[in-house]
Amino acid sequence: MISKVENLNIYNEDFFKTIFSTATESWVITDAQANIVMVNPIIEDMFGYKGGELLGKKIEVLMPKEGRKEHVPLRNSFIKHPRKRPHGIGVEVMGLHKDKYEFPVEISLNYYKKDNEVYALAVIIDITQRKKQERQLQDALVQIEKLKREKIEAELKVLKNQISPHYFFNSLSVLVPLIQIDPEKSRKFTEKLANTYRYILKIRDKFTVTVEEELMFIKDYEFLQAVRFTGKFIINYDIDKTDLNKKIIPFAIQILIENAFKHNALYKDNKLIISIKSYNNGVQVENNINRLIDSKVQSFGIGLKNINKQYDFLSNEGPVFNKSNSVYQAWIPFVESKLLE
Repeated sequence: MISKVENLNIYNEDFFKTIFSTATESWVITDAQANIVMVNPIIEDMFGYKGGELLGKKIEVLMPKEGRKEHVPLRNSFIKHPRKRPHGIGVEVMGLHKDKYEFPVEISLNYYKKDNEVYALAVIIDITQRKKQERQLQDALVQIEKLKREKIEAELKVLKNQISPHYFFNSLSVLVPLIQIDPEKSRKFTEKLANTYRYILKIRDKFTVTVEEELMFIKDYEFLQAVRFTGKFIINYDIDKTDLNKKIIPFAIQILIENAFKHNALYKDNKLIISIKSYNNGVQVENNINRLIDSKVQSFGIGLKNINKQYDFLSNEGPVFNKSNSVYQAWIPFVESKLLE
């Protein structure tokens, strides 16, 4: 049995050339002066050469002209201090085809010594397809983000459109008779109505608003509803000052209050009591339940569905709705992501 590898004589020149030419990788060998002394067919095909055209040429012939001067000291240093090292991984290195077009490559280097001469062995991989796939993946991610933003904008527009006409015409139906009954209150009513619409226009392109911005809107909205439902409801506020700059989706609190008006009886001797308070890193809106008798109000839950959908896109945490025999509670979390600000 032959125990030593050298006894197999695998360094025989003909055997080495056979292995080199039939390798499945693209190999090129240069001498200490960077002259190409051996290439295999894959390299020739990759760079567009044939029939030994590359032999005797400097290795820089395979790279764009603008990078050749800078490459000379690098390859000289490699010959003086040869070592195995990957090259081009994570860095775009360009190769130059015989037809003068450039393409991205990845290069790993090795070396071998023969008769005190150092030779550099480069394995060159054409990564054009990989770069194309990376670009396609990046484009796909960008498209996903674009579609995501467009869907959020569409949902927000649906939500605003749902609020605006209904809210506006209800307010006008209160304002018209009020002008004759109480001109001063009607003037203030008009100012508050203008404030609420100014807010709608101000935040129409926003995905989130601060709690403070929303509460200012709610207090104007409360005044308008107090004229409409005189003495029939109370809204209590208990928001921590530290939460005023936290973010929530626009109109969420207003929808919850409007739902309370819509689904409960309002009496002066049995008021609807609504509380808005800081709770568990969010805002909780709670109201007592005054059941409507023979209610003809049909609810499709559109407002709550819109709130849920927007939180699906903007936050990892969604709202929570709970109902008992006497109390309805809705909790909306603060939106902590800065992605869509």
